[in-house]
Amino acid sequence: MPSAFDLIGHNPALLEHWVHRFLAALIDGLVVAAIYLLFVLPVAFLGLAWYVAGFLYGVIWLGYSVLLEALFGATIGKKLLKLRVVAIDGNLDILHTLVRNLSKIYWVLFGIDLIIGGVTQGDPRQRLFDRLARTTVTRVDQAAYMEEQFRMMQHAGPHPMTMPQAPPPKTNPPPAPGSPQAATGSWPGQGTGWPGAAPAPSTWPQHQWDEQGRLVKEMKFCTACGGQLVARGDGKLTCVRCGAVY
Repeated sequence: MPSAFDLIGHNPALLEHWVHRFLAALIDGLVVAAIYLLFVLPVAFLGLAWYVAGFLYGVIWLGYSVLLEALFGATIGKKLLKLRVVAIDGNLDILHTLVRNLSKIYWVLFGIDLIIGGVTQGDPRQRLFDRLARTTVTRVDQAAYMEEQFRMMQHAGPHPMTMPQAPPPKTNPPPAPGSPQAATGSWPGQGTGWPGAAPAPSTWPQHQWDEQGRLVKEMKFCTACGGQLVARGDGKLTCVRCGAVY
């Protein structure tokens, strides 16, 4: 499986995903900075060293991310950018969010987390600590289905490969004179192969393309509440509104 760095320059859906992640992180960084100033200003006279101040900022960012993702599945920035954290092995809980956000406690560790996740093989939407926590981040807007289809098609291009042309179908033997087939002028199943033969399976059943070669969206919705379904990571779908799993 290719890494995120291998795909991001050739996959517009993945590139857009990480642009949304970056913008969400900027928004969250501003929110955390406001909270951070409330804690730092009262003790500014202590003359905190730059590395101590950075560690305190990381502690606040860790607590902020863990709490909001465990309660709502997303931070403020992710909510605004239509992103959601999901667990691959079940329902998202505080243990998942704690492990996936541990690297945020210090900016150097967070940078290493991003780089290792980007160069190693796996889900290109995961950081290293996402893989340790068995979580990932998905989109919940109208492009969620498109992003998931591109992720599933990592080993192939956006168009089906040209298949060799099938040989011409075998011709049916002529009916015997006086037989029912001769009377009706047709043979059972004529034009569709031999009688009882199963149709050949499609080599690309789950995708369709428009005239411009773009993947056609196939939105799926929850039968319980009508909410949009997104891939959870283990092959199942989860509703972003009520949390139902399919």
